[in-house]
Amino acid sequence: MVKQMEDNLNWLLLRIFFRAKRGLVKLSEEYNLTFVQAFTLCLLEPKQAIPMHAISDILACDASNVTNIVDRLVLSGYIERKESTSDRRINAISLTQKGNKVRQEFLKKLTERQLPHLNNLSPKEVALFKNILKKLLL
Repeated sequence: MVKQMEDNLNWLLLRIFFRAKRGLVKLSEEYNLTFVQAFTLCLLEPKQAIPMHAISDILACDASNVTNIVDRLVLSGYIERKESTSDRRINAISLTQKGNKVRQEFLKKLTERQLPHLNNLSPKEVALFKNILKKLLL
């Protein structure tokens, strides 16, 4: 590979993204989900509802796409959709017991399988890397 590309931060981030995506797609298929459906499932915290528009913002996609993702997860029994009590125009989604179990299994396998080279980092490097990634997500 051209040295110039190896020194480009954006290129390095894209390479990491696609390596992670490849593993995420394989793992998602084990649960008969697309990687976006699996990612959406993992976004949800147990016993917390999240408005569908927040998912749309995180995924940077149209609300109709989120509706399709949510429909599939509802049919699988992983999440439930409820109308907001304060505003009927807002639908919130939350994990079902089955969804929480699958989410926990998925995240465990993801941690074990994804980017095993992260294990080469020292605890201090991991903490620094997490802080840098959090800044990039602001």
